[in-house]
Amino acid sequence: MALPGSGTISMSDIAEEKKGSGLPSGGYWQNISLRGLSVDNVTDFSFYNGDSIITADYPGTPNDATPHGMAEFYGYAASFWPASAPGSITTNATHIMDVGASEENGNDVTAATNLLMTLNTTNKTLSWKFLSDTNNAVQDNQDDDVSYQTNTNTISYNGTITSLEARMVWTGADFSGNGGGSGFTSNSYAGRVWAAHSPSIHLNASSIYNNGDSGSISTRTKISGTDGSSSSNQNGSYGYKTMRTTTGDCSIGIFATSEDVGNATYNYSFGRIDFDGTGSGIYWQIRANGSETLTIYNATYSSGDVLVLSANSSVDDTS
Repeated sequence: MALPGSGTISMSDIAEEKKGSGLPSGGYWQNISLRGLSVDNVTDFSFYNGDSIITADYPGTPNDATPHGMAEFYGYAASFWPASAPGSITTNATHIMDVGASEENGNDVTAATNLLMTLNTTNKTLSWKFLSDTNNAVQDNQDDDVSYQTNTNTISYNGTITSLEARMVWTGADFSGNGGGSGFTSNSYAGRVWAAHSPSIHLNASSIYNNGDSGSISTRTKISGTDGSSSSNQNGSYGYKTMRTTTGDCSIGIFATSEDVGNATYNYSFGRIDFDGTGSGIYWQIRANGSETLTIYNATYSSGDVLVLSANSSVDDTS
C-alpha cells in the first residue's frame, strides 16, 4: 500500500512500507536511517520481531540523491515493478507471433518475433517493444523481407537491479518441421524452431540463419524437437535467461528456420510454430533480483486469431 501523497508521514511509516508489513505485538523499530531509506545498499533500520533484533536493507527508493528528505516519500510504493499493466501495444499487434518467410528459389529463410528491451539504470526505466520480421539469407532476395515493429512502452521501477532475467512460456504450441525432395531424406531438410536471447543487443530474424546452424547469436536452443518430427499441444518455457544490469539493449525471442534445399525442382523445407487451440499462447516475463516478476505481454489464441511463425523454402517448377 502506497504512502499518502500529502500530510504527515513518519520514519516508521516509510520503514513499514519498505518492509512490506508492520511489526508484531511487542516489536519495535531501532536506528531508522533516512539515508538508508533513501539509498540502496545502506542499512535502512533494525527492528525487534519479538524474538531477536533484525538489521535490514530493503531495495527501493524514490530518490537516492542528496539531500535526503522525508517529503520525497510522498506517494511512494515499495513495489519494484509497477502494479498496473506495463503498457499496451497499439501498432502492429497482430504481427506478434504472426509472420511468415517464404523463398521459392531454394534458399534458407528465417521468421522471428523478438521482445526488444532497453535498460536505463540512471532513469530507472526499462523500455520494451516487439519486432516481428523475416530474413532471406541470399542478398538478392532480401527485397522479399518484411518487418513489423510495435510501439515502445517504458516501465519505471523502484530499487536497484542486481540481476535481470527474461523468459518465454508457451502453452498448447504445435511444432512442425519437414523437408524433402529428390535424393534427400526428410530429416536432412527439415526446418526447425529456436528460442534465443542476448544480454547485450537487440535480436532480429537475421541473427539466426542456415536453419539455425549459423548466426551472430550463440545463445540459441532448438525447441522443436527431433528434426523431421511434429508435435502438438506442447507446453514449455525458455528461461529465465540472464539479461544486462547496466544501461543498454537486450532481447529474447522465437525463430522459425528452413534449410537451403539446393536447385532441384520440388525440393522443400519448412519449420513452424503455431497456436490454434483455446487456451494456447505464449507470454514474456521479466524478473529482477531473483523474485520481482512482471509479465510484459501475453499473446493468446482466440477464435479467428493467427499465431504462426513459419519459414518455408522450396524450388518451384517454373517450366
